[in-house]
Amino acid sequence: MAALEGSDNWVSQHLKLDNSTVQCRSCIQTYKIGKRSKFIEMITMIKAHLYHKHEIWNEEDRLKWENDNDLIWQYFDKVSLYEAKCKFCDRLLRQPYVSLIKSHLQSHRQEIRAGVRKEIADKSLSQYFEIHEEEFSAQCKSCNVENDIFYGIDALIHHICFKNNQSLRSRQETDNNDVNSMTQQFIADENTSSHHDINRQTPRNRENKQR
Repeated sequence: MAALEGSDNWVSQHLKLDNSTVQCRSCIQTYKIGKRSKFIEMITMIKAHLYHKHEIWNEEDRLKWENDNDLIWQYFDKVSLYEAKCKFCDRLLRQPYVSLIKSHLQSHRQEIRAGVRKEIADKSLSQYFEIHEEEFSAQCKSCNVENDIFYGIDALIHHICFKNNQSLRSRQETDNNDVNSMTQQFIADENTSSHHDINRQTPRNRENKQR
């Protein structure tokens, strides 16, 4: 449990630790230490337990929770610390780590798909993208870049704006290059014209001197 350091170190004082399990000091709740990839989820579960069962929390974690703007939260309301309510079915999730939330959303794929389909129609985005609803992706017809649309169409709007800005900059650079080219040609023509005038005047000047 060496990973319980830094910002999560405060959790350790509320736990009894051994090589394979973690037990709450205030009750008999026990957690099995699993794979390292699941460790963060387990810590979130313990924090949720400490808050909901024993009213123990950390102010830094509370602020992180309140200020988390991950796109996944558009499908949930934050009810309290470590508690979220699904906007589709009103189910309360206590220990809402990301993989649990994503797992819950699998049962609402049809509702999510219908919402995304309406957004795409409202913004007339089908003229710019090939929409693959089953995969929740949209492929740009211009550059073939694929965008995830599981969380809505913001990525598509951003992609269009970026492409338009690129095109605008490209046109501006082309126009500037044309102007520079025309200016250089004008200067070259002027220099050539002046050089010719001097050459034409030279014989006459010589004749005048001879007279």
